[in-house]
Amino acid sequence: MPAIGSRRAPTKGDQREQALLDAAKVVLREKPIGQVTIDELAGAAGIARSGFYFYFESKPALLAALCDQSIGLTDADMGRWLESDGLDRDALRQGLVGSFQRWLVDGRWMREVFLAPDPGPEVMQVRERVVNNGCTAFRQRIERDAKAGLTVDGSPTLLATMAINLRLTTFADAFANPTAHDPDELIDTLTDAILRLVYGVTPAQRTTA
Repeated sequence: MPAIGSRRAPTKGDQREQALLDAAKVVLREKPIGQVTIDELAGAAGIARSGFYFYFESKPALLAALCDQSIGLTDADMGRWLESDGLDRDALRQGLVGSFQRWLVDGRWMREVFLAPDPGPEVMQVRERVVNNGCTAFRQRIERDAKAGLTVDGSPTLLATMAINLRLTTFADAFANPTAHDPDELIDTLTDAILRLVYGVTPAQRTTA
């Protein structure tokens, strides 16, 4: 039975498409995108090459879908913080933890998709759309707090873009150098860096001010 509030249950086609995306993630954890063929992606999902083309017209189209899905999960992780007001360090940290855990698993292809200078027009189009959407949600939250006099001076759009880029590059570097920092220290430092960027203080500083 469909979940309450959903429009429909997943069809067999939806399930096969998701199975292909899940299989692609496994393959792309081991090899750079440029070294993976469509035959390999289809084989990992247990379908023929023609089956791949039923769902995606090209490898970049599949990568675009992975990009879209990844950002959707990140938005869900950050939802509690984005909907709240003020610093709310616990909610921000919790959201960052969820995103960080996915980067530790899928960081190879995520680095290529989100940071490559030229990932292809399809991936770039999705990247720009989802990053802009993320910046919009972040910006709207900053605007609410700016009206309450809680944030630093500066453009909410710029602050949102800087915070999102900080998160992206920090997680990408953490995947590339997994032993460089203690995970809890990294998350705590990133959390407080974003709060300082947007609000000029951290909760501890506000308490003792």
